[in-house]
Amino acid sequence: MISIRTKLSLWLTGLVVISTAVGIIFFESMLRQAFHDSIIARLQEDLQQVLLATHLEDSTFSIDESQLSSFYRPVYSGRYYQLDLPEQELRSRSLWDQRLEVVDLEKGETRAWQTKGPQNHDIQLLSIGLRSDTSGLNATLTVAQDLSIGRKVFSEVYGTKLIVNLAMLLAMITGIFLVLRQSFKPVHQMKDTLAKLREGEISSFDLNSIPLELQPLAKNYNELLAYSSKQIERSRNNLGNLSHGLKTPLAVMQQQVEALYLKEPESAEALQKQLNLVHKMIERKLAAARITGDMLPAAQMQLPKDIEDLAQTLDKVHRTKSIHCRFDIPSAITRLPMHREDGMELLGNLLDNAYKWASSEIRVCISNHEQQLKLTIEDDGPGVETEQLAQLTHRGKRLDEATMGHGLGLSIVKDIAEQYKIELKFEHSQSLPGLKVTLLF
Repeated sequence: MISIRTKLSLWLTGLVVISTAVGIIFFESMLRQAFHDSIIARLQEDLQQVLLATHLEDSTFSIDESQLSSFYRPVYSGRYYQLDLPEQELRSRSLWDQRLEVVDLEKGETRAWQTKGPQNHDIQLLSIGLRSDTSGLNATLTVAQDLSIGRKVFSEVYGTKLIVNLAMLLAMITGIFLVLRQSFKPVHQMKDTLAKLREGEISSFDLNSIPLELQPLAKNYNELLAYSSKQIERSRNNLGNLSHGLKTPLAVMQQQVEALYLKEPESAEALQKQLNLVHKMIERKLAAARITGDMLPAAQMQLPKDIEDLAQTLDKVHRTKSIHCRFDIPSAITRLPMHREDGMELLGNLLDNAYKWASSEIRVCISNHEQQLKLTIEDDGPGVETEQLAQLTHRGKRLDEATMGHGLGLSIVKDIAEQYKIELKFEHSQSLPGLKVTLLF
């Protein structure tokens, strides 16, 4: 979907371009009309001047050139006049051997038009019909002006105006992008703040550094973070209270089992195994509560710290075994793209399973694989038969009843992986004798 900033940029740029184009067209039309009106006004003045210099003598018209402007003397000067009589033509010297094609007009009738004139230049003409009351002689007086010089001036003015408008358009478009970029800086700052929230570096938005328009959103988000934090803390406290509350009844049961050893050793041995299992489960849950207790609701799993903390906790839980957990995590990979609590649950179950079965070594590797984050956990335990690999994530399914557990850990792993659309694979390890678990984020 197109971003708001891009949409605003396109709309504002389009609006400015259209407005500028309309302004240029409107200015060109006005300038052209003003140019035409100025030419007609000039020709009307010339027509009046030539009329004043026109005389009727002996039933014929004549023009006194001494009363006319000197513009009519140079050949092809651009200013012309022509008096059309029934049997003769009186032309300005500037026309030289050229004549104007004129339509005869009745007395007082006028006509303005454009045509080709001397040197094949466009000229503007203005004619008026004349008549002698005494002799009844009709004549048509025409004045003309070359348009090439005026059009050159028109083109220069219009070209200058066009360049100025285009420069202003470019400046406005640049200004639009700069203003929008500056205006959307707080949005990018909020994006960076969200990244810090996700990383666990801060606990809430600083409302004083956020624009007024975005403060309600940030305030609601802070309230949601506070509520989620309280919910997580309440759940952790309930888990801790439950685990601590079970210790006293378990201690009593332990005394009863010890007493039972004297009478029924086999029954006491079976109960002792179950008590040991409950003790280990309580220790794991308490450890998980301690590790995730202070985290933010939006925090993601930090690497390698969180996964190393899990390994240290499991070292204590499985202290009867001497297991070396090796990590291969590039420094460029600093987090897992999932909620930290879910990540602790997911990797906690996988590592706990590896600790149960490993003889002496576990390897945890993280890498970028085909634009995906790849995490593998391998152990040097006995491994799993090929036909049984698909059964590992079945809830309540245990492939070895001799090892303590309820068969829920890997099914929980499967549920979390499906929630985050993580590809989960169980296969034989190529470098160690045991199982290899692969997660593709």
